[in-house]
Amino acid sequence: MSHRHSTYRSILIGLVGGAAGTLAMGQYWTRVAPVVEGSSEAEDGGGQQQKPKPDQHSIAPLRQVHEPGESSTAALGRLAYEGVAGHAPGRQTRAALSEAVHWGMGAVSGGLYGALAGRGNPVKGAAFGVGLWALVDEGLVPLLGLQDGPAGSPARGHANRLGAHVAYGLGLGLTVLLLDAALPED
Repeated sequence: MSHRHSTYRSILIGLVGGAAGTLAMGQYWTRVAPVVEGSSEAEDGGGQQQKPKPDQHSIAPLRQVHEPGESSTAALGRLAYEGVAGHAPGRQTRAALSEAVHWGMGAVSGGLYGALAGRGNPVKGAAFGVGLWALVDEGLVPLLGLQDGPAGSPARGHANRLGAHVAYGLGLGLTVLLLDAALPED
């Protein structure tokens, strides 16, 4: 019974660590990603906003389900909403659903990390983040048609998504390490 309770403890700590990792990922997107992307004014003709183009690089075996310019979390939230409500959500609801999917995926992934890794470690967390990037972000998500295929994004886009997942993993691993040390054993 002690082993089972310990596993539950690790999963719960991982869920909290996943939320902290999601916060770290958000900070990456706010503070680091713009530097990696560089100025896009030369690419878009002087800083004017361009309409997103339809995916020309889909690798989805069934069909592309995201809309042009829509993130994978926004697409997943929109699809769930449409499945329940029977109609498309409004702009504000779409944004809230995207955030909910993003934070939910971060927390659930953290719970999985807790179940698999047990004790926290920032290096293991970073490796977990790289694994999520490779398997989910670069593999499963495009195969499900929730984002453009790998050729649909420039190298800097892939680098940014990798960096964001490393930040997630570091935040996750460090938080799990600290919580594991601070909270009493059962």
